[in-house]
Amino acid sequence: MGCKSKKKEDKDHELYSKKFMGTQKLLLLGTGESGKSTIIKQMKILHVNGFSESEKKEKIPNIRQNIRESIYDILSHMNTINPPEQLEKEESKTAVEYILQLGPKEPIEYTDEYFDQVDIAWRDEGVKKTFRRSNEYQLIDSAEYFLDRLHIIRKTDYIPTVEDILYCRVKTVSISKIEFEVQVPKSFGGGMAEFWMYDVGGQRGERKKWIKIFSGIETILFLIAASDFDLTLREDNKINRLQESFNLFEDIYWNQFVRDAGLIVFLNKQDVLKRKIQQGGNMTEYFPEYSDYVPKESCENEYDKAKLFMKHKIEEISAKNPVTIENIGLVPGSNILETVSARTVYTHFTIATDTRNIRTVFDSVHQNILQKNIRSLY
Repeated sequence: MGCKSKKKEDKDHELYSKKFMGTQKLLLLGTGESGKSTIIKQMKILHVNGFSESEKKEKIPNIRQNIRESIYDILSHMNTINPPEQLEKEESKTAVEYILQLGPKEPIEYTDEYFDQVDIAWRDEGVKKTFRRSNEYQLIDSAEYFLDRLHIIRKTDYIPTVEDILYCRVKTVSISKIEFEVQVPKSFGGGMAEFWMYDVGGQRGERKKWIKIFSGIETILFLIAASDFDLTLREDNKINRLQESFNLFEDIYWNQFVRDAGLIVFLNKQDVLKRKIQQGGNMTEYFPEYSDYVPKESCENEYDKAKLFMKHKIEEISAKNPVTIENIGLVPGSNILETVSARTVYTHFTIATDTRNIRTVFDSVHQNILQKNIRSLY
């Protein structure tokens, strides 16, 4: 019995090793809230079977939690932003007091009374003005989306849509993996290519986990939230989120443990970036060098200039001369110095919540991987 069990274990290990070697492995990296988990969801939609009815129902508590977090964060900052905002309706005062008295934790139950008070508060123009100043405090991107859908989400028979699931924000605190297959174009030999995509937490405290899965990674998809140009880190409100992303990308770019991996950058949340720029967002206020930036490509408006500026920042990092560096501190105590060469970086403008956009971009990513011949898929 023991021998048979050992033989089966050896055979399973052999089969797994064979599959591991024949699989294209992609690692999603980036700072917190850059959209990595949303890309994983899109792969499930595009290349697996999407979300079952039971999986959709499982997201209801997370979605309602997003509503609770959003309205509490907005209301609790009405008086802390400078200058503060005032409520415009008398009836809103009772609603705001009700929500704030519950505190930052979830209510014991999401009752009709709770949803009524949230609805009253959200419809107040003073609350909306506070929301529009959300770059002055911390607020999840999906706040407006879910608060505008409150009348649907509060129903007892509510079932989340695919879009609801894509917008749902849950902090990633562990390593997750999705497996899927993609058809290989005939020009590359045809057949099916198998992918394993890994997602890890992006907050500073989660990055120490990254090193555990660097081995065997052929491609890194590095996500940068382009709309973060006017935000600061949750962990440190003195550090600009977008600059943190550029700094982290540079660390990964020169890291010796992934020097052979292909690098693909997603400048994500283009829809939010466009809205912010159109509403008067000023890049120069956060990146003074933006005022002197002249795009090489033609651009019709300020939004085009802003996104090309970010692409230019990526190109600046990847255009640096080969350097001799220490391995970025991801392995504490390491003092290994060696020369690392520059390499090609592919950059894409993405909207992770837009399935059509991600389908188009990932088709291009797949082509990038095959053209670079990062690893034989056959």
